[in-house]
Amino acid sequence: MSSPYRASKSHDGHTYTRKDGLIGGLHTYAVIEPERKVRHSGDNNIWEAIVIGSGYAGLVAARDLVKAGKKTLLLEARDRIGGRTWSAEVEGTTYEMGGTWVSHVHARLFAEMQRYGLKDAVSMTRTENGGCSYFTIDTGSGSRKLSLQEAGEMTTRAWKIFINIDGNYGRDICPLPYSTLGNSRVPFEKVQAVDRLSCRDRIEQIKHQLTADELALIESLVPHCAGGSAENVGFLEMLRSQALQGYSPENFDDVWTCYKIRDGQSALARCIFDDAVRLGLEYSFKTPIKSIVNRDNKVSVTSTSGSTYHARRVVNTIPIAVLPTIQFDPPLSPLRQEAIRINQVDYLTKIHAEVEGDLRGLRGCTWPGDFLYIYGDGFCAGGKSTRITSFAGDNRGILDPLKNPERLETALQRFHPMNIKKVVFHDWVSDPYAKAGAAWYPANYLTKYLAELQSRHGNVLMASADWASGWRSFIEGAMEQGALAADTVLNEVGVLGANTESHPRL
Repeated sequence: MSSPYRASKSHDGHTYTRKDGLIGGLHTYAVIEPERKVRHSGDNNIWEAIVIGSGYAGLVAARDLVKAGKKTLLLEARDRIGGRTWSAEVEGTTYEMGGTWVSHVHARLFAEMQRYGLKDAVSMTRTENGGCSYFTIDTGSGSRKLSLQEAGEMTTRAWKIFINIDGNYGRDICPLPYSTLGNSRVPFEKVQAVDRLSCRDRIEQIKHQLTADELALIESLVPHCAGGSAENVGFLEMLRSQALQGYSPENFDDVWTCYKIRDGQSALARCIFDDAVRLGLEYSFKTPIKSIVNRDNKVSVTSTSGSTYHARRVVNTIPIAVLPTIQFDPPLSPLRQEAIRINQVDYLTKIHAEVEGDLRGLRGCTWPGDFLYIYGDGFCAGGKSTRITSFAGDNRGILDPLKNPERLETALQRFHPMNIKKVVFHDWVSDPYAKAGAAWYPANYLTKYLAELQSRHGNVLMASADWASGWRSFIEGAMEQGALAADTVLNEVGVLGANTESHPRL
């Protein structure tokens, strides 16, 4: 099945080869042409809703609003949809540049895939019996190869010790992971005590129970999952992720790193966007936002180019790391400003490579290292080379992919000898509209700030995966936030139902 979309070149993303060096811009189905479709404009025009940002939160909100008949405008700073989730097309091969994997435990996401005929259009990152089907572990005591089963059993044992702070693998602290901070089963003070712990604090509590390799696996898994470090990632978020995946580390691969949309996440994003446009959505891309003014039951949104748009309600999906670039009038609450100043901790590096031959079965971990984990990710187009996906945590000041792209190859070679044809990546840290990866937070953060981040700011609804109640920082969390914000807008702006009293009786 080939995608119905044509890939156009975006300003985002980079490729690197020894021959050509670093080249900016990747082709993707996510680029929208024409970049502007606005029929209504001017100071006298008031939209029922403006949605800022066309990541999954913004796309779902915009689609739901226009489907209910609301006059809606979508404003996007980039030349493409998708936000921190988009797929690039390079010489016939799809590379997921940000959010990637899907799972049946992500109910909203799979509902969208089902809605647009994509629920079975999936592929697997893992390849049974692919080339180099073993796990390379290099933890400073020398590199060696484990079977995938041995590596899985070692990781599972270590993770169970790490996560089992309540003697019940998180069930006692997070019986309802969507309501971790406010459910009737667990006193808030008990959750707050766990929130005070960083992952480093928890590692210090249990490291005497781990072998050197098991300790290295935990040390590397924390930044692999959260994009930060054991020192600055709060343990409560790790515990909550355990609860969301069914309280069992055996589910990790299937939930986090196994199934992908075959034509890429941008194919699903295009389905949602095109559906919204068909239903009447108007939009403007390459429209970064400068200010949001909330006065007299009207919200005015001004772009950096000076254009101003007015609406009764605004759904703002801008990530937490970018919020300081927006001028809010009236200002955001002191508590929210404090949360934004502390910010999140996910400054991940995600790198793809095309390598010669069959390395589809390869898995590996290096600790410490420039890259932490590597996955063989199926054949590239043509079936003669392998797509490799690798992750590091916070590499700021250590390995800058834009300044030192040649070091990416050296970091990859540590896992396995490989002939690298090209490297493909999006540097989220230098991206002005992301500034970081999907949000993970430090200790003492969630119990103090999460409710404030989720709260509205006057007639501005704040909707982002960065503060979702469920799968925070996942595609699923973005869709949760977009749907909830749209529903709130509809309840307030008004929807004329089919059988209301205002309709004449027949």
